[in-house]
Amino acid sequence: MSKPLWPAVSGAIARDHQIEVISNNLANVNTNGFKRDDISFKEYLSKNEKMTIEGEEIPRSPIKDKDLYPLDGRDQSFVVVNGTHTKFSTGGFRVTDNPLDIALSGPGFFEISTPNGIRYTKAGSFKLSPEGKVVTTDGYPVLSKGVEGDTGEAGGREISIADREGSFHVNSQGEIYMGDEKVSQFSVVEFPNVNLMRKTGSTNFENKNTLQNAPIASTQTEVKQGMVETSNVNPVQEISNLIRANRMFEQDLKAMKTVNDMLSKEVNEIGKM
Repeated sequence: MSKPLWPAVSGAIARDHQIEVISNNLANVNTNGFKRDDISFKEYLSKNEKMTIEGEEIPRSPIKDKDLYPLDGRDQSFVVVNGTHTKFSTGGFRVTDNPLDIALSGPGFFEISTPNGIRYTKAGSFKLSPEGKVVTTDGYPVLSKGVEGDTGEAGGREISIADREGSFHVNSQGEIYMGDEKVSQFSVVEFPNVNLMRKTGSTNFENKNTLQNAPIASTQTEVKQGMVETSNVNPVQEISNLIRANRMFEQDLKAMKTVNDMLSKEVNEIGKM
């Protein structure tokens, strides 16, 4: 492939990835507890892969046009995706008056148990399983606060209100009461650096770095019963981003066509002279 074509091709591939991320944000604009994703790019210079000698190199071949105007490897550069990052800003709060809808005002997350281990979520639209356990909409058990010094495992921490009498009530600390009896407490944890967490699914997160980013007891989060935290996606902003990304994608396609036309003329017209 011709070197001048690479920047446009790589740019189009990167923009296509950006369009996918924005489209996923828009698809989850009404998903409770969803956190929008953003994408960043960087320029990659293939010249950096090659060993260079300090100072000016002595020409050992006939002088070429690019020797008169050094490009410093820019003709061999292309765009790559630097990473997809989750924005953890708080969404809005919607009143539902459903006692099993629980919102978190602050940086905290609920602990839930999944087949792949403990995960963390902001989506507090809970329900009761047939066994009387508090579970997520996906059926994952919501965990209660562990005792000090535990290993953080999920075993024995499922919240069950089976055979309990009285109304279901949760206070601002996440303590669960059935009537006047305290039966459990939601495990709400915070993280020193939420940017180290990885999204697994639309609303669940995994903490990969348990040594440097171990969860700590919630101190800045307030639990709100009868409410849910909505998505933090701003549809107007995302549509604007989508239009901009599509236009940039079209510009890359036009650049590819221009280079292709130039190469075609070089072969079919200049080559005949």
